[in-house]
Amino acid sequence: MKIRRILCAGTMVLLFFAVISLGSGQLPTLSASPSAVNPADKITVVYSGAPGFDTDWIAIYRIDAANERYGEWSYLRGEKSGTLTFAAPQELGEYEFRMFENWAGSSSYEEIARSNTFSVVRREASPAANGEIEETVVALYYFDGDADDATGQHPGELFGNVSIVAEEGYAPALKLDGSGDYVRVGNVHQNPTRDLKQGSIEMWVRLESAPKDFVLAASGREYGGSYDDGFYLGTHSRYSKNLVFMIWAGGWKVADSGIPPEDLIGEWRHVMGTWGPRGVEIWVDGILKGTNPHTGGLPNPNYATVLIGTDSWRSDTHGLIGSVVIWDDQRSLSDGDFDRSEEVGLVEGRPKCADFDCREGAPCQSLDLLPWPAVDYTDLGASSTDRNTAGCLLDPGRYIIWSGKRVSGYIGVSDDWKAYGPFTLKGGTSYLFDVSAGTLKPVAPEELNSMLKEVGLSQARLWYKRSTADPHVLCVEMGDAP
Repeated sequence: MKIRRILCAGTMVLLFFAVISLGSGQLPTLSASPSAVNPADKITVVYSGAPGFDTDWIAIYRIDAANERYGEWSYLRGEKSGTLTFAAPQELGEYEFRMFENWAGSSSYEEIARSNTFSVVRREASPAANGEIEETVVALYYFDGDADDATGQHPGELFGNVSIVAEEGYAPALKLDGSGDYVRVGNVHQNPTRDLKQGSIEMWVRLESAPKDFVLAASGREYGGSYDDGFYLGTHSRYSKNLVFMIWAGGWKVADSGIPPEDLIGEWRHVMGTWGPRGVEIWVDGILKGTNPHTGGLPNPNYATVLIGTDSWRSDTHGLIGSVVIWDDQRSLSDGDFDRSEEVGLVEGRPKCADFDCREGAPCQSLDLLPWPAVDYTDLGASSTDRNTAGCLLDPGRYIIWSGKRVSGYIGVSDDWKAYGPFTLKGGTSYLFDVSAGTLKPVAPEELNSMLKEVGLSQARLWYKRSTADPHVLCVEMGDAP
């Protein structure tokens, strides 16, 4: 089971659990709050009354799930009380926490405590966990029936055929047709005057298409005025084919994410651009993807307006934009608590696992602990014997793909590892590795998923054809230089 941790700076809704000191012999308890959170938000769990075994464990569950179908989990390592951090599930629904005793000694799925339920119901940026708006928030737009600024300072105006939609289980969002739809919010750094030396803008976005040039948000002249002179979040074919964040300084200072916009089509993604003492940065799904050393702020305090969904050159976005937050400080993820499993590097001297099911003893090594109880691919909802599963985006180069038949009863464990390759992966190309045959071939992206388009020239896309009936373990390591 793949657990993806995505942290969004400034958008975390935290779940806090009350610390209850229990005496000997008292029952363990869990208590979750608040009652609703965003997908991927950080969850802080405080537990008390655990038995004290190294392999006591706590996991997230759908409220109707069998105990064998756990989500993210953690051993308690002998601690009877303490604090753990989880990530809210990506899938919307009702969830709870469950506690279990001594997996190594009992292998039992009989829980000893359950929390109250909480809901994963919306995708919106939340500047403060308690519902109050932080002082560093310049403007905040929930698009809950209108384009009002939650701070009360800079109400937005809807133009074109823009509408506000609320899909089941999701927060409201702007629906933009890519042809003259946008929101104008004015100069958010005036009335009152806000700091220009540093700042951030973040939002949720789900693209429907990715034209050569489109803008999620920019500051500068009015729509049609053809001059941007502040920040710019989107694509600009003169500088890159990827998603970028830029600051104007007599020329654009570009932080390039390395992510082609086609990879943002059809799924909700969190994007953020920042500027300030760390330079210019672009974050995608909580991961810092690109930087530029420029530390200057916004150059023009009297810019005309911020436009959401376009810019002054009419580079319109086609898709949905969820809530938008603009800050007057440079946001960041300082704790590093997110999954980089799609990157290739080293963990404890061994190649890092570029898939989700590698454990100790594998040729490649995963960053995160994985649950000892086996999770079959059929548990993931597979509807056919063979299924194509997403791998990773890699820099062009030579790679070795390791594959081994999974040992029965253990996820991520194989005693029959085989190396295939090295394979040369070219930029701008999608590949499918047939796990059973041990072969790699280039494929059209739509063969993998109907929503995918070609990857950018700076990256190669790797997917796997794998069997649900005969599961294998996979990892990828960098090969020798060509």
